Amino acid sequence: MTLEQALEESLSVIATGFFSKVKRALATPPSWDIRAIKSSLLENEDVLFAAKIELGDSHDKIGGLMGVLIITDLRVLYYYSTSEKDWTLDQIPVDTIESIEFSRSYTSSYLSVYGKSSIFHLNSDRHVLMEKARDLINQMIYDKSQNSESSESESSASDNMAQTAEALKSLKELLDSGIITQEEFDAKKKQLLNL
Repeated sequence: MTLEQALEESLSVIATGFFSKVKRALATPPSWDIRAIKSSLLENEDVLFAAKIELGDSHDKIGGLMGVLIITDLRVLYYYSTSEKDWTLDQIPVDTIESIEFSRSYTSSYLSVYGKSSIFHLNSDRHVLMEKARDLINQMIYDKSQNSESSESESSASDNMAQTAEALKSLKELLDSGIITQEEFDAKKKQLLNL
């Protein structure tokens, strides 16, 4: 999905009811913000989520600053600016996300994303958007853990296959040199291959 599509999806969730035009206007980032964010996205990066959200007071930089949270298939980004020329893009690559914390009060939702070298503290009164961001990041953490477990088991299976192949080579050498018989070789081969 493009950045514009992700922002529109977020706006469609919050801009409902009597004051929908006002809500949409307040939740739409300025065009210079959108241009700056687009210039920072990688060519192969798929935007999963984007919404205008406040930087929390406990963030190590400046609390209470409005910006745009962008979640892509590769990174979690937070873009904020004080003017068209003065903007900052912080990021946490997906493979470095260690955990998240989420809490919700009656008036606000709070989301903290902990990376190996960065932390984002965000808050918003748009509960649905914060919950969607939380769910996407949780899914990314889960997928990352599944991929690492899968690669570990593939590595283990690959090691076992290499050991079996090495054992068969050794047995074949013993057979060829006359140290073991064909029957002994066949029996040990069946045992190694679990046949």
